Amino acid sequence: MKSAKILPAKFLAAMIAVLPLPGSPFYDGDDQRVKDQALADLDIYKKAGVDSIIFENDHDLPYIQPPLDEKAIALMTEICIEARKRFYGPIGIQMLEAANITSLEIAADADLDYVRVEAFVFAHVGGSGIINGSAGKILRRRKELNAEHIKVFADVKKKHGSHSLTIDLEIKDEIMQAEFFLADGVIVTSQFTGVNPDKNDLIKAKKATNLPVLIGSGMNVNNITEYLPLADGFIVGSYFRKEGKFLEKLDEGRLNRFMDLFVATRKGILQTSV
Repeated sequence: MKSAKILPAKFLAAMIAVLPLPGSPFYDGDDQRVKDQALADLDIYKKAGVDSIIFENDHDLPYIQPPLDEKAIALMTEICIEARKRFYGPIGIQMLEAANITSLEIAADADLDYVRVEAFVFAHVGGSGIINGSAGKILRRRKELNAEHIKVFADVKKKHGSHSLTIDLEIKDEIMQAEFFLADGVIVTSQFTGVNPDKNDLIKAKKATNLPVLIGSGMNVNNITEYLPLADGFIVGSYFRKEGKFLEKLDEGRLNRFMDLFVATRKGILQTSV
């Protein structure tokens, strides 16, 4: 059986927002441009020393639930295969909206290490409608693909969603269910991209499970030192972009300032905990 690349303690996963893919409203027909942009971002992140990268089809607005366009899947797979040749750390992927099986299949084809999953357990309402829990289908498909080394990190009370269907459940309840349904880690966010999560949610998460707890949004140079002790991994995208905007181009100055602070703070925390 294959083994996934090891994610270090308190790892940083830098998000690559792939340009519009085939079938999406803003796709311009230039596959090479899409590929070049994604790999250029990868090279910038690699130079900055990030621990991991994660691909997302963020420019495919407005998002749709699967099935996704076959040409889009093929292009994203091609990008990820090339990324695997260039980057030796762990690589993840999320295909929006809630195209969790598609994410897993791309990860298996490209030899990636983890997937970010919406609605792993329970249901919520996303921008495209009701999204049902998918744990059983994901893990059965992972078994079929002989890809059980690919970790599944599950969002709980995910951003950009309505959770009125599970209003009687606290975040710790969803985390306990995700662990029961064999998630490899859980992701905590706020209500929207770029907004930091509630610290109380992270405290509750760490009490509810021994699984890795990741922060999925909202980290920046002004708050990362406060949040580093509270989680095991950090997915960061928007802050690294011009003016901190979700779909802008990478700003190497912002990226490098964050990395300097992140690395120094993490080193201090890990040394103290030894």
